[in-house]
Amino acid sequence: MKSFALVLLLILSYTGYSQNLRTTFSKDYARWKFDGNDFRTTFIDDYDDWRFKGMNIRTTFANDWDSWKVDSDVRMRTIFANDFDQWEIKGHNFLVRVETVFHGDFSRWKISGDADGEMRTIFSNDYERWDVDIDFGDLPEDMQAAVVFIAIFTSFRNNN
Repeated sequence: MKSFALVLLLILSYTGYSQNLRTTFSKDYARWKFDGNDFRTTFIDDYDDWRFKGMNIRTTFANDWDSWKVDSDVRMRTIFANDFDQWEIKGHNFLVRVETVFHGDFSRWKISGDADGEMRTIFSNDYERWDVDIDFGDLPEDMQAAVVFIAIFTSFRNNN
């Protein structure tokens, strides 16, 4: 009985942070549900400008997907131009790195720095549903939104 309780405790502790990210409608990469809230494009077919919980997520320059900002305090950018395998998110004296587990495989991401965890598609090469298992700790909400947005960005980039 003690073994069963220990295994149950380990399973519950592992899945303690896990949340789902999914498209609102099938094949519609402009609207997403996460943590009871919506990520959505501000304008139809404009993937440079998004909203989440009153926050604006925008490209720094039009049609330049290497650099984004969340409101005025958070910046996210690729480490190398046009290489979407590695991202760096800075703001509020925090730093988070988000990178693919395997180069070129955008279905699995590891998160390190001031947050720890991973994001992965629930089904292989199906970018409409993600398992987000991240311990955000004291990370501000706009930084958390930036981390999760990388999965959304990956999805619409790979399907448009």
